[in-house]
Amino acid sequence: TVVLLSMGYDSLSTWHRLGRPAAVHFDVGSKYSEAERSRYERLRAECPQLLPIQDLTWLGDKEEADSWVPLRNLVMTVQAAALGFNDVVMSAPADYAPDKRLSFTLATSLAMRVAQPGHRYRVRRPFSHWTKAKLIAKTPPELLEAYAYSCYEGTQPPCGRCTACGRAIVSHFAAGREPPVPVPSGLSFKEFVDLRRGDVQRSRVREASRMRPGELLYLPLRASELLRGWRAYRALP
Repeated sequence: TVVLLSMGYDSLSTWHRLGRPAAVHFDVGSKYSEAERSRYERLRAECPQLLPIQDLTWLGDKEEADSWVPLRNLVMTVQAAALGFNDVVMSAPADYAPDKRLSFTLATSLAMRVAQPGHRYRVRRPFSHWTKAKLIAKTPPELLEAYAYSCYEGTQPPCGRCTACGRAIVSHFAAGREPPVPVPSGLSFKEFVDLRRGDVQRSRVREASRMRPGELLYLPLRASELLRGWRAYRALP
């Protein structure tokens, strides 16, 4: 087994929940690559089962306006298998991206088995039915505080305004954890929920263009978690 470890909250939590097996990080040449890479190297110094960073910086040229990188997960999955692993684990809790769906993992597994008969390749998403908030709640806070990074701007500290930061903020509140970046006070419920969209409104269009018609009401958190997060936010001093 090998986990695709991006150093985001989802992948770190998945790696921990699976017993911290072998993992690999891919540098895709994005704005946030340096922040992720430095955290992975620090974690690798403590965990010898982590593989050296793999260079996919050429993919950075394909990064779109909402920070989605087309074909990234396909390339990473196949390369992870080529490194000698037949069980490749992705972290994809309730995600809209087309390369994080069940259809993607099934198709990729089949393609690799066809390409190399006799090898029982498997690509899987063991916590795809979990939300980001549940993953965070089930992971030791010290692990996430020391190593997790989720900011599309790549700043140190995280910008607190992009989609990745917003989702991390809301999910932490819903998980009963302190958010990783400062949160504005006095937000309405709608403004609090809209933190998940970040301050770049074009991301709404980008997301919708990749969803199936039945997914346009996609919520990365359950309604009960949003309400729990809202109550936690309102309870701030």
